[in-house]
Amino acid sequence: MNTLLWILLGLIALWMALRFLPAGADWHRPLVELIALIDLLAVPLLAILIWTVVAGAWPQCLLALIELTLVSCQRLLYRLPPADRTGQPSSDHGLSVMTLNCRFGRADPEEVVRCVRTYGVEVLALQEVKGKLLESLLDAGLNQHLPYLTQGTARPDDNGGYNAIFSAHQPVKASPSALDLPAAAVPLVELKTSSGPIRVASVHPKSPQRGAKQWGMGIAALARLTHPPVPTIVMGDCNATLQHPTFRAMLAKSGLHDASLRLKAGRHPTFPSASAFPPLIEIDHILADGDLVPQSMHALRIPGSDHRALVAQFTLPRRL
Repeated sequence: MNTLLWILLGLIALWMALRFLPAGADWHRPLVELIALIDLLAVPLLAILIWTVVAGAWPQCLLALIELTLVSCQRLLYRLPPADRTGQPSSDHGLSVMTLNCRFGRADPEEVVRCVRTYGVEVLALQEVKGKLLESLLDAGLNQHLPYLTQGTARPDDNGGYNAIFSAHQPVKASPSALDLPAAAVPLVELKTSSGPIRVASVHPKSPQRGAKQWGMGIAALARLTHPPVPTIVMGDCNATLQHPTFRAMLAKSGLHDASLRLKAGRHPTFPSASAFPPLIEIDHILADGDLVPQSMHALRIPGSDHRALVAQFTLPRRL
């Protein structure tokens, strides 16, 4: 029994260490999936810890406790230290944004519109738009709140459908395909706010099941969406967690930060969301650069979709 415990703990230690691979080394299956599940290792580690206590296997108990602490520390990053709002630029304007993977266009349009209305959403990024979803959204009254639509260029190799952006204000600039990458085209709009221009993109890199190399190339390409000094928000189904080295490298290169992590209000798991059980991993993200500061975030269940929607409120810096 003691040998089995050592083997299990050794395998979990190796599993946890996958997050420290260099960027690009995770462009292989099943590494992509294994890394995405690192956050869930607390469950088997807790079971093993109890097992070691009952069996009186104290050396293994110590190792299980160390590994459990390390996994838990990753979760604590979403809460500690307290969010520091001091020293931030003054702001007189907020921006509410929302993103949703629509699961082959099956998301409930009435619920989407209700969320837009409830949270005062000014920019809505959709992924996996397909079929009659746009028509159904308009019938549900979305155009009364967000009348301007920018659609990504639909292609035969889209992963589940194309991307789209609805906005409350007419874009100053709009592109149906801001990036050339092996996934759904990335629509990008530039909006004029009282604090100056802001750019917003809707993204959906290839899922690793459709090709791990294409997955990695798609995530790495997101770094090219930022355009200083204009603040940029990149949101959508990124098919990656903060455990993935390629995703973290993209954030570091682009200057983007994950709103969920920066907010320090806990994790916001988004997938899977089609069952009665709560979602397990956070693969949908709202990323922002510049001085955009997240003030709140909500993960919302949308019937028909296997992803939770994310809604975030940002403050925009006042520009002199």
